Amino acid sequence: MLNAMQSTLPRARRLMGGFWELTHQTLMMVGLFVVLGGAYLYFQPKAISSLDRGLTQWVMARKTATDELQALAQKPADALLPMAQAASVPPSDAPALTLQQRTVSNWLARRYSIAPNAMAQLVSAAWTVGRQQKLDPLLILAVMAVESSFNPYAASGAGATGLMQVMAGVHRDKFAAFGGPQASIDPLANLRVGALVLKDAINRGGSVRIGLRYYVGATTDASEGGYADKVLAEQVQLERVAGVSPKQTAAPLTASAGTHAGTTAASPAVKPTVAVEPQSAEQKPSSLT
Repeated sequence: MLNAMQSTLPRARRLMGGFWELTHQTLMMVGLFVVLGGAYLYFQPKAISSLDRGLTQWVMARKTATDELQALAQKPADALLPMAQAASVPPSDAPALTLQQRTVSNWLARRYSIAPNAMAQLVSAAWTVGRQQKLDPLLILAVMAVESSFNPYAASGAGATGLMQVMAGVHRDKFAAFGGPQASIDPLANLRVGALVLKDAINRGGSVRIGLRYYVGATTDASEGGYADKVLAEQVQLERVAGVSPKQTAAPLTASAGTHAGTTAASPAVKPTVAVEPQSAEQKPSSLT
């Protein structure tokens, strides 16, 4: 027992000596850095001023934040209620939609996981552009759904971009009014240019189905990969949601039902329009504009 303790003491002394030497060297290094830092600040008075300003600003910022938190904590709950109510009010620039448009917007927002306010903007724009270009707004929305699932930043391997997957380089002239091809990722610019391209395609093709084939850049029905069927099926689904009366398939040159109850097959031939706006069975033709 005594021999074991005698053999352990030298080892403990060596450990204590090593620890003391390490501590001594560490304190020497700290002191050296302090001396060097003091010398630098002595010969660089601007550094002292900058450090003082930074420290003062940090202290003032912390004091201001603390005062605000204390003031907020002292407010009664009733005083905070108007603030919460104001935060829940929707933005004043939200579009005013009709009941039909709101129904379509809400359905699309849920289906494609899009923010309701953003979808309301797109639906409102589709109705406005459709009225201007004489295109069915539900057809425009159907094209956006199939092309990009309402992702304004979608891009294809061929270079098509935006909601309606427009080739910005090919349609550079159409984007000029919006600032150039870089505007293709702007949702409203892409929608307007895409509607122009779609209208031109339908006019050249003579029907919506052929126009959709031209829009996607296909040369034959076999090479389009069922694109027209997808868009038209989406349009039919949107018509059901909107409560639009069923189409008459005898009018292939229109993008939606352009024949109403008062017209017959024996009516005089007139120049077909590209499309008309959707109508519900209970409404007159002009009730949705």
